Amino acid sequence: MRRGARAVLKWFSLLYVIAIIVQVFLAGEGVFRMYNIKNSDDCDKAAAHCIANSKTLDAHRGMGFILTEPVALLFLIVALIAWFPDVRIRVVSIVAPILTFVQAVLAVVGGWVGGLHPVNGFLILFLYGWLFYKLRKGTPETATTAEPAAVPTG
Repeated sequence: MRRGARAVLKWFSLLYVIAIIVQVFLAGEGVFRMYNIKNSDDCDKAAAHCIANSKTLDAHRGMGFILTEPVALLFLIVALIAWFPDVRIRVVSIVAPILTFVQAVLAVVGGWVGGLHPVNGFLILFLYGWLFYKLRKGTPETATTAEPAAVPTG
């Protein structure tokens, strides 16, 4: 079961790398559409409600919810089942989904704490990318128990 969880985690981390890149695209696209709405003829320049009621970031928010709530929990469960013998890989595989969950909290808080939302996003992108690289590279697993000594014959 542990071997299967480790194999799943390798491709799961790649999925997160791709999904986070898509999230960056959706955030940028939503912000620039918001700017276009603000400067359009349909919106009064002084009316802040045009931006506040904008749905331009809905795709980013929706995908973000999926990645930070149920999928991050699933990743954490698989990481705990995999329980890598390499301490760095084990720590990153556990910390990355926790920071992914924190990502949702940072988005909701707003203000200067909300400014950490994109910083944390790039940090978790790096962690999942590093994890995929290490797991894809096939780092040899260290033995957890000593091998029995060979008995000389003859």
